[in-house]
Amino acid sequence: MATRSRMLDEALDVARRELTCLVEGDVFGAEKLSRDRDRILDEALGGLSRDSLRKLADKLVAMKDLQDEITGKARELHASLKRDLTSMKRQNKRISGYSYGAGNMPRLATRRFVNKKS
Repeated sequence: MATRSRMLDEALDVARRELTCLVEGDVFGAEKLSRDRDRILDEALGGLSRDSLRKLADKLVAMKDLQDEITGKARELHASLKRDLTSMKRQNKRISGYSYGAGNMPRLATRRFVNKKS
């Protein structure tokens, strides 16, 4: 039981580092830590009886609370990324409109007319 308790402590530590990575915008680091946390939890909780789970309930509740924070931060990052991509798309449309208006026609547009003199 003590070993499983230590494993849950380790999983909580990994989850805190994962949350820090998400706060800092390191999505790839958070993903790696998430996999590590999942593996540790599988090992710690695999084959436990109900009585054993009750004894570890406080740590499991703490893990759930931390998971909720991680999920919330991930949703914030997703929304932020979506806003950034939408903004970039609008800027690209605006810039391409300026480019077209300045006489910079795409190569296909200048070659689509047939030259009757040649």
